[in-house]
Amino acid sequence: MPATRELVHEAWSEYLEAVSKELFNAQVSIKINSALGPPAIQADSLALQALTYDHRDDVFEVAAARGGPRPPSVLRHLVDHPARIEVDSYTLLAPMTIAVDGQDGGRTVISIEREPEPAS
Repeated sequence: MPATRELVHEAWSEYLEAVSKELFNAQVSIKINSALGPPAIQADSLALQALTYDHRDDVFEVAAARGGPRPPSVLRHLVDHPARIEVDSYTLLAPMTIAVDGQDGGRTVISIEREPEPAS
């Protein structure tokens, strides 16, 4: 990730909610960098549905939909007990990359591939 800033823990929920609304249906890729193995692409070019942080359960979630002729299925990736969230935006603009570090040493990287499509 190029120049990044770390979000303060107290702002995670509010920030992610705002970004979710702004980037709803944007095409995203989700890459998992495990502390124990090689990086893996979990999702590629899916429509972002939500980015959330639940402080009660201490869990980060990214949800993205797979399109197609059938009703879309939703992929949900969770990071239990996230240690840090970094974004590549120093302004109020939506980031193009969000990285979430887990306490296990793994890192989830969400890359926004293009501008979101208008909601119907």
